[in-house]
Amino acid sequence: MTWLRPVLAVVLLVLLIACGGSSKQSSLTLLSVLITPANPSIPPGATQQFSAMGKYSDGSSQDLTSTAIWNSSNPTVASIAPAGRATAKAAGTSSITAAIGSKTGSAVLTVTAPVLVSIAVSPATATIAAGLSQQFTATGTLSDGSMQNLTASATWKSSASPVAMVSTTGLAQGVAVGTSTITAMSGTISGTANLTVTAALLTSISVTPANASVPLGILQQFTATGTYSDGTMPDISNQVTWSSSSTIASISAAGIATARNLGDTTIKAVLGSISGATGLNVNAASLSSITIVDENIIIAQNTSHRFTAIGLFNDGGTRDISGNVTWTSSTPAVATISGHSPIAKGVATGSTTIRAALGLVSASVTLTVTNALIQSISVTPTGRTIAPTTAIGFVATGTFNDSTIQPLNLDVSWSSSNTGVATISGAGLAQAITQGATNIHASFGGVIGSAALTVSTATLTSIAITPATALIAPASTQGFSATGKFSDGSSQPIASIAAWSSSDTTVATMNGAQATGQSAGTTTITAQVGSFSATADLVVAASPLASILIAPAVTSIPQDIGVPFTATGTFADGTTQVLTGAATWTSSPASVASISNISASKGLATGVAPGQATITAAFGGAVGVATLNVDDAILTSIDVAPSNPNIALGAQVQFAASGHFSDGTTLVLTRQVKWESSDATIAVITSTGTTSTAGVGTAAITATLNGVSGIATLTVH
Repeated sequence: MTWLRPVLAVVLLVLLIACGGSSKQSSLTLLSVLITPANPSIPPGATQQFSAMGKYSDGSSQDLTSTAIWNSSNPTVASIAPAGRATAKAAGTSSITAAIGSKTGSAVLTVTAPVLVSIAVSPATATIAAGLSQQFTATGTLSDGSMQNLTASATWKSSASPVAMVSTTGLAQGVAVGTSTITAMSGTISGTANLTVTAALLTSISVTPANASVPLGILQQFTATGTYSDGTMPDISNQVTWSSSSTIASISAAGIATARNLGDTTIKAVLGSISGATGLNVNAASLSSITIVDENIIIAQNTSHRFTAIGLFNDGGTRDISGNVTWTSSTPAVATISGHSPIAKGVATGSTTIRAALGLVSASVTLTVTNALIQSISVTPTGRTIAPTTAIGFVATGTFNDSTIQPLNLDVSWSSSNTGVATISGAGLAQAITQGATNIHASFGGVIGSAALTVSTATLTSIAITPATALIAPASTQGFSATGKFSDGSSQPIASIAAWSSSDTTVATMNGAQATGQSAGTTTITAQVGSFSATADLVVAASPLASILIAPAVTSIPQDIGVPFTATGTFADGTTQVLTGAATWTSSPASVASISNISASKGLATGVAPGQATITAAFGGAVGVATLNVDDAILTSIDVAPSNPNIALGAQVQFAASGHFSDGTTLVLTRQVKWESSDATIAVITSTGTTSTAGVGTAAITATLNGVSGIATLTVH
């Protein structure tokens, strides 16, 4: 056993060394943290890997990248992941720190703005006659791979001004025969295109269609074709100056005429000393009937009601003509309405006949005015919080002593208890000014309703526009939305308060957030609020419309029930665009089904009587066709969902209505039923089934169509 002694001695020595090493290791102290690289610079979208190295009291170093707590002082400039990889967001600087216990190291990350690397000018080559113009577009490619429309900001030059001149927006004008190089420059970067100007002279202009006749309110696209001395006949619709000889019709820079009054006018196209003209007749002869949507309306004395008149034309088309007809009241002492304004005002108790007339066609309904007295007013929504500079709309609903409920937005006086926090317009749109709380009041007949509104301390940090890119055809429209992001992380729609603009109004014009295509080309749509702005690219298709496809191609509905159709246009270059809102819809025969041309419900067909109808959508010379079968199925019941929602005060709920028919079919009827709330002091419901809460309690939500109703119970806590 003597051999064990040396072995045990060795084991004890090893253990002693190990214990001594452990003691030494545990006594190490972290002195500092060093981050590398110290001052990197990267473009937006790129990433940068940082490393954290710890230095200890014994002079050793250790990689602490994976265990350090990383932070970016400016997340809007750059974010950083737990493992030290930073992602560049926007131009600026941010301090990147790595912490281990109480020790921290830092570096400065600079995010550079992307730089312009090239410019492309389009079209690359173009030929025009002397006296004509050619719009050029400059598109810049940046170092981060993104592309930017530089047409409005670039410096434009023509290499031969006697041949062609070019404006600050890239519009070249042919002056004399020859060639010129058109250059777009931004800083030291430039791009070029070649322009040839020919000797051909404009000899005449033809305007088509010739002597068109359209119903009141209808759009008519005119085309100007030039005949030149060399025999060429180009489309010069975007070169000429359009005019209408009277207020019978107005005409846009793209040659789109709007029939505004009955009668005849002359549409003229002028280029230099050459002009062409044609006649345009605006008539009401094709108007076969007028329907006033609101029937047997009952309102209280001193309150108002807005009527809607729908015109049915003999080609089966329908449209809202509320602002075109002449409104009259048979007994002005009971209620007044006049001119082209569809708003009636109750004066005294009794009944009167409200008449809408256009030419020889008219329709009438009965309006009854009661002596009911206002008891309470509910204002919705309530308890909302919005950011400064944003806006929110309020609705006032009155409950009267005869238990009737009536919208009062046309009659109440709006006020804000703290105008420094928020103001409110006569239409019920509140504008947030600065942080704080206010009450929005609606008063009528000595009764006041209120809703609480809070404006937060959040500030606008960015704006986003959707869609970011869009393609439309001339005369069609495209709606944009703008969403603001705020410092508290919230996002709110800000389209109503943004200033909208188009960089090239000859390509598209803006009406609020809606763009209307004027002529082929590209424009930048901008939404701006204060110092913040965002842009979207809008292309108006240059190629002709090849075809229109209607969906569904074949469908069936019961009478008195509606179905929405959509129209999609395919252009010669293969691109497609939804044209539902731009097309003119017809149903033939109209005795089987009608179809709406009202902007809010375009393409919605409604069954009138059993049979088969042909649905057409016409736009830009192309026509799409679908088949609609109308049967005699009867609506037997309506389901409302959700059936028993329980929500908090201030919240909203969307109801849906489904109809069951005698042939076993089920159809969605949400936008066709009439929605009602049994108690407006608890809940108010819109025509689309969206409910806002105003008080605590229970209200019955009813959906009614053709005498059939469905009910849901809404509880607000």
